[in-house]
Amino acid sequence: MKVSAHQIRLQAKDAHEKDPRAHFILLRLPPDAFDEPTVDVDAAPWLVSTCSSPLAVRDAMRRHSASGSTTPAVLLFSGDENDLGFDVLARCAKQRAISHDLWQTVLVLFKAAHIDPRLTRHRWLAELLVRYMPADGYAPVLSLVLDQDRAWKELFRVVLGFTSYPPTEFDLLQWAGDARRREQFKTLDEGARQASIAQLRETLGELVNFVFAAIDAGSADELVAIAMLCEVLDDKTIGTEASRAKVAARLEVRFDGLTFSPEIAHQLAEASDAFPETARLQQLVRYESLVTQLKAESLAVHARYGSAALHEKTKSFARALNEQNLAEATSRLERLKTHLGPVLNPRSAPRGEMAVRLVRWLLQPPHACPTALNTLAQQYRNEIAWVDWAQTVLLEGDDSVELANAYGLLREKIRARRDLFDQRFAESLASDQPDEAALIPIEDALDQCVAPVVEAERSLLIVMDGMSIPVFLELHHSLKDYGWVQFERSDGACSTLLAMLPSTTEASRTSLLSGRTCKGSAATERSAFSASPLLVKASVAGKPPVLFHKRDVLDSSGVALSDDLRAALSDKRQRVVAVVINAVDDHLAKSDQLRLRWDIAQFKGLDALLAEARSSGRSVMFTSDHGHVLDQDTVKQGSSSSARWREVNLEAYPGEIVLQGKRIKAASNLDKVVLAWNSKLRYANKQNGYHGGCSPAEALVPFATYRHRDSKAVDGWNERDETAPDWWQT
Repeated sequence: MKVSAHQIRLQAKDAHEKDPRAHFILLRLPPDAFDEPTVDVDAAPWLVSTCSSPLAVRDAMRRHSASGSTTPAVLLFSGDENDLGFDVLARCAKQRAISHDLWQTVLVLFKAAHIDPRLTRHRWLAELLVRYMPADGYAPVLSLVLDQDRAWKELFRVVLGFTSYPPTEFDLLQWAGDARRREQFKTLDEGARQASIAQLRETLGELVNFVFAAIDAGSADELVAIAMLCEVLDDKTIGTEASRAKVAARLEVRFDGLTFSPEIAHQLAEASDAFPETARLQQLVRYESLVTQLKAESLAVHARYGSAALHEKTKSFARALNEQNLAEATSRLERLKTHLGPVLNPRSAPRGEMAVRLVRWLLQPPHACPTALNTLAQQYRNEIAWVDWAQTVLLEGDDSVELANAYGLLREKIRARRDLFDQRFAESLASDQPDEAALIPIEDALDQCVAPVVEAERSLLIVMDGMSIPVFLELHHSLKDYGWVQFERSDGACSTLLAMLPSTTEASRTSLLSGRTCKGSAATERSAFSASPLLVKASVAGKPPVLFHKRDVLDSSGVALSDDLRAALSDKRQRVVAVVINAVDDHLAKSDQLRLRWDIAQFKGLDALLAEARSSGRSVMFTSDHGHVLDQDTVKQGSSSSARWREVNLEAYPGEIVLQGKRIKAASNLDKVVLAWNSKLRYANKQNGYHGGCSPAEALVPFATYRHRDSKAVDGWNERDETAPDWWQT
């Protein structure tokens, strides 16, 4: 029997530590048990001498003493120690020949005093524990007894490579899928392999036979994919019993002909559920191939994995939307969201949620549409704008043809109800006026909305050119995520503005920043804003209100804020700073349809503006000059230099209205104009979107004031939020 250097080293070191004065360690081993002349102990070579007789032992002792070596020598002798003499034994550690016992070596490794008697019959276990001892050794046993559980635990850990003991179904499949571990297991002798399998079987039962049969059949690398498929085999609600039985029968070839039982399918399904999502996704190609080979498509469409299941779930969701079946649509969307692979497009789930919200809105009993302009404006801000936000998201379409068509049909159903509201709003514009409380003309915004904020603290006014209320609602949620909190005066004013009509930039923005009804340019706005009486009154002498337009906001790099703007924001004596951002209006002018999300990151420079406002302790006001409508299969009727309004003539089209009055005159220099209220009507070439008409999405403008949550509270102002309607809640 050959003995490893490691075993010699351990026994010699243990004997020396227990009897450090002895210069010789006498081990009871035959001369041919070890062939090397030395063994390294604590990085020093100790001489090893094989002694065939008592005389040879004495000669080895003499030679070692004469060499002057300071390290002990190891003597291997298989004879009767009584033949050696007392003088020889007295010079050896423990004054005796130390029997070579593998389990004694193991006790040394675990710093144990006793061994579980059940272990002694497993010599192979001791050999493996010694051979595979980790570099940092074994942790000492606490009870001084090395019991069977601890020995098996270390065998499974350091020899077989399991991460836990006793192993679970998940651990077994993970181990079986590791080719290196499988090959290492094959190097063990037959007795060790069979004993290890028997030990596994005590914990995991019949599943162990199937896993090792799969290894023998060359199917081990498919085990995770098989376990994934077993999720549907284990679900009695999926398919028929006959169809499940056929797939199970076809699986048997993967297990070397073993009969595949429901119990095994259940164990494998549970193991699959324990695998990390990343591990399952890595098996998708194998899973898809397995489904095809086993002809399991009829079951796989109900699984959490695979392209077939994803396609079927998508079709079912689309069908539920088409039928306006809210409960079914909600359930089907949840199944889509929990599909584990292929991974859904990141925008798919939010689009689906918006669609379900719209179905919920459509299923509400229709309310009588109000006729008063101010009431209609409030209803738009608090409900209809949320509808417009949701249906704008659906304009993105979807990768699935069925779902994209369902979204289109849903938008058409929404449009039928929305047209009634938009028509009523247009009619109210002809017969009613803003009440200066719930709805404020845009030319009065500086005095009624901006001035009270400026009087309370230093402020930044951000005019998002073209920002509709739906866009604002999306931006509002992004602001909240960044720690910005909305505030208002206790009387609840300053929430919604009425743009100039036609809702053009030269009229609405100039009127907003001038504080009076007029048309003009950026120069007009800059001059009038700096001279606004109430804003000047709230300002420090020599520091009038200052306005920055698009070309003044960023420096020459087009990334960082300009030095002048940064200086104005950080100046504690500069109470009023205003900035115009044109991102929305610029987007509308493009002819290609882009998918945009209106969050802080979408607006170049906005994050930097907010950071400067926060660091300088400014409140931030958000507003716009007008809103917009997006292109949704618009139809061109007539012609005009503007897309959504035209001069009065003999032509008349459905979806438009004639308006007149002082504000109309100021905005258009005409006594009467024709304005489009239907979002599908345009008079000019096709673009991303349009403004100039009188739909609420164009004519109503948000106004909101924010402070960062770390800012000091201001007396007389209350925290508020854009409260979503009940049907919005998911």
